[in-house]
Amino acid sequence: MLRHRFAFPGRRGEPVPIDRYDTVVHVRQGCRRHCNLGVCGEMPADRNTLETVAQDIIPAGASIAHLGTGGFACTFKVTDDGDPYALKVIDPSLSEAARVERELAALQRVSHPGVVPFIAHGDHEHDGVTYKWIKMAFIEGHSLRQAIAGGQVFPVVEALQLVRQITDAASAIWAERTAHRDLSPGNILLRSDGSPVIVDLGLARHMDDETLTELPTPGTPGWMSPEQVRSSPTHGDWRSDQFVIGSLGYLFLTNVPPFFAANVHDRWLAPANKAPQPIRGIDQNIPSVAADVIERMLQKQPHRRYLRVEDLVLDLDRAILALENSQLAEPAPQEFFVNIAQVKNFAEGPGLAGIAPHGVIVDLRAGKRVTEFVDAARAFGARAAVDPVTHYSRSPEEFRPSFFKRLPYGEGARLTGFSDDDARSAYCRAVLDQMMEHSPDVVIAPYFYAGEGEASWIYESLACATKFEELMSERPEGERAEVWTGIAVHATWLSEDSSRDTLLAAVTGQRMSSLYLLVATAQPSFAPLGDVPTIRGFHDALTVMREAGVPVIVGKRASSGLLLLALGAAGWGTGTSGNLMNMSAHPESEEEGWSPLDRVYVPQLLNSVPVDTYVLMRRANEALVELHTTQGVELLAANPDLDNLSTDQRVLLVQHNLTSQREQVDALAAQPAGQRIAIMRTLVEEAATNYRALPPTRIAGDGGGFLASWASALI
Repeated sequence: MLRHRFAFPGRRGEPVPIDRYDTVVHVRQGCRRHCNLGVCGEMPADRNTLETVAQDIIPAGASIAHLGTGGFACTFKVTDDGDPYALKVIDPSLSEAARVERELAALQRVSHPGVVPFIAHGDHEHDGVTYKWIKMAFIEGHSLRQAIAGGQVFPVVEALQLVRQITDAASAIWAERTAHRDLSPGNILLRSDGSPVIVDLGLARHMDDETLTELPTPGTPGWMSPEQVRSSPTHGDWRSDQFVIGSLGYLFLTNVPPFFAANVHDRWLAPANKAPQPIRGIDQNIPSVAADVIERMLQKQPHRRYLRVEDLVLDLDRAILALENSQLAEPAPQEFFVNIAQVKNFAEGPGLAGIAPHGVIVDLRAGKRVTEFVDAARAFGARAAVDPVTHYSRSPEEFRPSFFKRLPYGEGARLTGFSDDDARSAYCRAVLDQMMEHSPDVVIAPYFYAGEGEASWIYESLACATKFEELMSERPEGERAEVWTGIAVHATWLSEDSSRDTLLAAVTGQRMSSLYLLVATAQPSFAPLGDVPTIRGFHDALTVMREAGVPVIVGKRASSGLLLLALGAAGWGTGTSGNLMNMSAHPESEEEGWSPLDRVYVPQLLNSVPVDTYVLMRRANEALVELHTTQGVELLAANPDLDNLSTDQRVLLVQHNLTSQREQVDALAAQPAGQRIAIMRTLVEEAATNYRALPPTRIAGDGGGFLASWASALI
C-alpha cells in the first residue's frame, strides 16, 4: 500500500511544505526502484531479514507463510499445533517507535469481532538489532482492495450493509478515544462470509496523543480526509475515519473511487482539492436515501459530517430498511444504434440482422426505403427510429429534402425560425405525417442546426419538440410513437462554459422522454473526437441530463460514442459514411474532404483505419489487430490484403465495423454504471499501448492521438 508522505522532515528536521514536491512523479509499478526521496511508503521493508527474524520467533516445528510486505513491516501466517495466527515483524529502520507503540496500545484497547484480535507482542534481537513483533489472530479471507481489483460489485443494499458493518467495527475503536486514520481498502479484510475486519492500526492514535505531530500527513493517497491532507490542527479524529468510510461507500455504490488522479501526488491531494461527482450523477438508479447518507459523510468540513456516531448508524439502518422494503429500479440499458440513409444492402439479406444493433435510426432521405429499414429492424427485435434530418432545411436549396424547403438558408441572428405558432404547427404536422407513414417505434422531433451563438435555433428545436408531443397525443392510441427531442449544435455549445450553461438551462427546462444530441465538430469525418474541451462539455451535459432523468442518445459520433457511453450516455448512433458517423453542420460540407468507405474498425485501437493502413498493421503484428467478428474473419479469409474489394466484401467490411462496435457496447453495458469508466480507462490504456507497438500511420487522424484526450476525460 502506498503511504507517500509529501510533508516530511527537511535537512534540519523541520517539515518541508507539501507544495515543494508538486513535481514528484512516481513511476507506476516502479516506485520501489525509482523513488529516492526517502518518503515513499512503498519503499519495502526488508522481507528476507524480517522472515529470518520471524523464523527465530515462532516455535520449533511451526510453518510460516508470507502474507504481505508493507512500508515498514512484513506479516506472516504462522501455523503450529494450535490455530494459525498472524505475526507482524517491524523493520526498525523504517518505522517510528511512536507508531509501533500506537498500534500496540490500540490493539490492546479494542475488542470487537470486526477488528483484528490482539494476542501478544514482544521484542527480538537479531544481529544486534532489536525488532518489535506483534501477534494477532489470523483472518481467513482477502482484502477489500483485492476484491475490488478482482471486479467484485456490491448491489446497493449490500453496499450500505458493508458500510454499516465497517462503521460498527470502527465505532469500537472510536469508543476507546482512538481513530484509525487509514481505513483504506487494503486495511479491511473480508471473511469468507463477506463480513469485514479492520486491520493495521499502525496509524491509530489516542485522541490525547500529541505524538501525532511526528506524522504530519499519514494515510493512503485517495483514502484520506481533507484535514489529514492539509495537516489540520485537528489532525483527524473519528470524523476523518467517517470521511474515509464514506469514500468506501461511494466506491461500493458507484464502482468509481471518489478521488481519482493520474499520479500518486494528485491522488494524495484530491480529497482536499476536489469534490466527488454526485452519486446520482454517476448512476441515477442509486436511490437518494443511500446517496444522501454517503454524501453527508463526505462533506469537506468535519462539522458538516455526522457529529454523533449514533446518528450515523441510525441513518444507515434507516436507509438499509427502506431499501430492503422497496423495489429498486433496474438500470436503463445502453443501446447501439445504426444510422442508415440509403444503403440498399442493409435492408436485404443478413444486412442489419448480421449486425444485430439495439436500434436503427433511419434517415428520412431514404424515401421509399424507410419502411424497408423499419421492417428489417423489427424482424430481429430492434427499435426503429426515424430521423427527419430537418437541420438540412437550413442548407442551400439544392441540398434540402424536397419536403422541407420552408426555412431560409444563411447565417446570423436574422434566422429565428417560424414567424408564428401556426406556421410551426403546419411544418411539424407535415413532418410527423410523413414519418408516421412508416409506423416507426420512435420519431425524432424536427431540429435545426444551431451554429456558434445561434441560440434561437436551440429554442426553435425545443418548440418543435413540444409541438410534436402535442400532435402525437392527438393521434389514435394504436398509431403513436415515442418522441425524442432533437438538438443539433456547433461544438462551442459544449466546449465553452457560458454557451453550455445556456444550452443546458434550455433543455432541462422542458419535459422530454429522451434527448437526441448531435454536435458538429471540425474533426475528420471518420475520426474519433479528440477535442478535450468538447469531450468535457459532453461529460458535463450527460451528467446534468442524468440528474434530470433524461436519457441522452449521442448521434453520429464515430467510435467516440463508446467513450460517451462510459461517461453516461444512454445510446450511441453511428453509420457507414462520414455524415452518418460524425455530424456535418450542413450537407454541402459532405462534398469537402469526402473519405472512402473502405476503412476497418479495429476494436483494439478504438478507431477505424484505412484498409491499406490496416494491412500494414496486420503484417507488423497480426495479434494486435486481429478481427474477431464472424464477418471480419470471413473477409480476411477471402481477401487477406483487402485489395479491390467486391461489393459483397465491402458489405462484410461494413458489417464487421458495426458488429465489433456493438459487441463493445454490449460488454460495457453489462457492467454497473460506475464500472464502465474503469473499463474504458483500461481499453484506452491498451489501445495506446497497441498503437505504440505498430508502425506509425501516414495520416495523423488515423493514429492514436485522440486517446490522450479520452484518458483526460476519464480522470
